[in-house]
Amino acid sequence: MRAFMYEKEGNRMSDTVQGSAVGMEVETIATVCGGCHNTCPMFVDVRDNHVVFAHGVPGNKRTNGALCSKGLAAPQIAHDPRRVVYPMRRVGERGSGEFERISWDEALDELAVHINEAVALCGPTSVSICRGQACGWGFSYDMTQRFAHCVGTEVGMGASECFVPRAIAEGMTYGGMPSFVDYPNVDLMIFWGKQPAFSCAPAIKKIYDAQERGAKLVVIDPLHFHLGAHADTFIQVEPGSDLAMMLAMIHVIVNEGLWDRDFVDEYTNDPGLAKLTAHINGDNKLGIAYTPQWAAEICGAPADAITALAREYATTPRASITSGHGLEGRVNVTQTTRALCILRTITGHLDREGCDLFTQKSPARNPEFTLIDHVLPDFEPAGPTMMFHVPPYNPEDSRFPLLFNGQGLLPTPDVLRTMAEGKIKVAIFQGANPVVTQPQPDVTMAALAKVDYIATIDPYLSETAQCGDLVLPAATYLERIEPEWFKSDSWFPEITLRQKTVQVGEAKPDTQIMIELGRACGFVEEFPSEDITWYIDECLKPSGITYEQLLAHPHGLEYGNIEYEKFAKVGFRAPGGKVNIVSEVLLENGFDGLPNWEDSSESPRSKPELAEKYPYVVFTGRSGPMYVHEQRRTIPWLREMQPEARAMVNSDRAAALGIEDGDWLRVSSPRGSITIKAEVTPILKEDWIYVPGGWVDANYNYLGIDDDLDPISSQANYTMCLGTIEKL
Repeated sequence: MRAFMYEKEGNRMSDTVQGSAVGMEVETIATVCGGCHNTCPMFVDVRDNHVVFAHGVPGNKRTNGALCSKGLAAPQIAHDPRRVVYPMRRVGERGSGEFERISWDEALDELAVHINEAVALCGPTSVSICRGQACGWGFSYDMTQRFAHCVGTEVGMGASECFVPRAIAEGMTYGGMPSFVDYPNVDLMIFWGKQPAFSCAPAIKKIYDAQERGAKLVVIDPLHFHLGAHADTFIQVEPGSDLAMMLAMIHVIVNEGLWDRDFVDEYTNDPGLAKLTAHINGDNKLGIAYTPQWAAEICGAPADAITALAREYATTPRASITSGHGLEGRVNVTQTTRALCILRTITGHLDREGCDLFTQKSPARNPEFTLIDHVLPDFEPAGPTMMFHVPPYNPEDSRFPLLFNGQGLLPTPDVLRTMAEGKIKVAIFQGANPVVTQPQPDVTMAALAKVDYIATIDPYLSETAQCGDLVLPAATYLERIEPEWFKSDSWFPEITLRQKTVQVGEAKPDTQIMIELGRACGFVEEFPSEDITWYIDECLKPSGITYEQLLAHPHGLEYGNIEYEKFAKVGFRAPGGKVNIVSEVLLENGFDGLPNWEDSSESPRSKPELAEKYPYVVFTGRSGPMYVHEQRRTIPWLREMQPEARAMVNSDRAAALGIEDGDWLRVSSPRGSITIKAEVTPILKEDWIYVPGGWVDANYNYLGIDDDLDPISSQANYTMCLGTIEKL
C-alpha cells in the first residue's frame, strides 16, 4: 500500500512513499501535458531527477482528472534513450548520420556566425526559420517570432499540415474560430471529419455525457470507427467530397425556408439570403444547382440522408458542427470550411446556448512583444479582422497573402520553393520534420540540399536533422517553463504554467534557445535577460497576469468567461462587423465570394482515365490516439498500442484479392509506392484504401500530391490520391 504525505510548498508537494524499508522521497509537481495541443493539466511525480509517474488533476473542468495514453507515457517521453541530449555538429557527409558532440557555446556561436553572414551578404530573408507543431504554439511561437523579426525575416513551415485552412476560412467569415461545443446544453452534435479520441481526448467524456442526457450524435467520416461506432447516425462519405454534401445541405435549408431570418437579416452581409439563394440554385460559375441528388452522386451518401440531416440541423435550436483534420489536405479545403461556416450562420447556430461558441483564444498579449516593428517600422497593432496579431502585408516571395495574414506563418510550399531556388542560405528547423510530414519526401530533401547551412532544434536526430549540419537538443515539455493557453478543445479560457520537472542531459527549452541564440547574434537589447520569466511577464503585460501569479495558481487562471450571444453587443470581427456569407476578403483577392464545388485533384471524377489504371481512392489521416502526426513513435508504451503501420482494406475486396490480415502489400500511386501490411476491415468501402499517416517506414507521403495547391491556404492535395494495391 502506498501512503502519501503531502506537504504543500508553493505549487510543489513533497511526497513520502512508504512501503519499503527505506522511504523514497518523491516530489509531485503541477504542470501541463504537452503530448498534443490539448495541454491538459497534470501532476508529475519526480524522484532523483527522473519522472516516475504522471497523473491527472482531480476535479479539473476540462479533463475530469484523466490523462490519455500520451500523457500517461510522460516518463518514457522524458527519458527516451533515443533522444539527443547535447549539441552535435556534422562531421560526415550530409545524410550520413555522423555527428560529434560540441558545447552549447560552440553551437550557438557557429549558428550565429552563419546567420549574420547570410544577412550581411544576401539579406535577412535568406535566413529561413521553419517551425513545426512539435514545439507547441502560444508563448513558444511568440518567442520564435521575436527572434525571427530581430533577424528581419518571418517564421514559416507550419501551414500545410493541420488546422490552419479552417482557421483562416472561419476568420474571414466571422472573425474567428468557434472554440468549443456547449456540451452541457447541446441537443445535436455533428462531428465532421473529426475523431476527438485522436485529437481532443478531453472532449470524449463530454460527448458521451451529452448523449446520456439525450443529445444526438451524428458522425460524418469515410471510416466507420471510433466515435462513429458510438454515433446515433453515421454517414459515410468519400474522402474529399465533403464540400458537395455541405452545399446540398445549404440547398435544402435555403429552399425549404428553414433558415434563421432574424439572425441572417441583422447579422450577415446577405440579408434575405438573396445572393446565397441564387448561388445555391445554379446562378454560379458552374451553373449547377447543388441539390442532394447531385451531391449523392459525388459523396456517396444517400440524398434522403443528406436532406434529413439538413432539416434536423436547421430545426434543432441547440445544435453544433465540429470539423477536423479529415477535411484538410485537399485543394478545396478553404471553401469546404466556408460552406460549413455558412451552415452555422444561416441556421443561427453561432455563439448561442447549446451551439458552437466563441471564446477568447488567448489572454491579452503585448502586440509589441514579437518585435514586428523590426520588419515593419510603421506597424500598428492588428485591426478587428486580424486573427493572430498579424500585420496586413505579404512577405517577399509569398504567393499566399491570405494565409500569411490569417495566421502569420510563411506557407510551406513557398518555404520549400525558395530553398529549391537556392535563395535560402541558412535554415533553422524548430520542432519540424518536413522530410517525413510533407508530400513527396524526395522533393523536400532535394530542396534542403540547396541550403548552405541547416540547423535543427529537436529532441531527436530526425530525418530532417540528418540532412543538416547542426543539432540543438530541445527539451521535452517536461523540461520547460512557459505559460500555456493554446488548447484544441478550448471550452473555456484558461492559462496554466508549464513547470520544469526534470533536466535531461544538456537539453534546453526552445524558448531558452531563442534567447541565447538571439544574444549570440548580437540582439542583446531585444533579449535583455536570460531569465525566461522576464519574457513571460513582458508578453502577458496587458492581461495583468504575471509569472508569480501563475506559479501561485498551479491549476490555472481563467482570463475570460463563457458568455452567449456576444455578437449582440460587439458584432463580428469580420469586414463590415457582420458574418460574411459572401466573403468580402475573397472577392477583393479575386476568389469566389461564395463556395463552389471543386473536386479533389485526383478522384474517379476529376481523373477518369487515370482511375482506370489506379482504381482505388487512397487516403490518409491520423494514425491513432497515441500519436500526433509523426511524433511519439519511439515511446515503447505507445508503440505497444500500435506497433506498426497497416493499410486498411475492405473485407470483401480483400477476400476477392486473396489478402489476409498481416499480408504485405504494395500500395502505389502515379508518383510512387510503399510496402505496408494489410488490416482487413469492413469499416471502409471496397474501392478505398486507408494508409495511416506519420510513419517513416510506410510513409504515405510518397504517394501524395505535392504540386496542386489550394490558392488560398496553400494546402496540397496530399491526403488523398488514386492508387493500386497488390499482394506481395
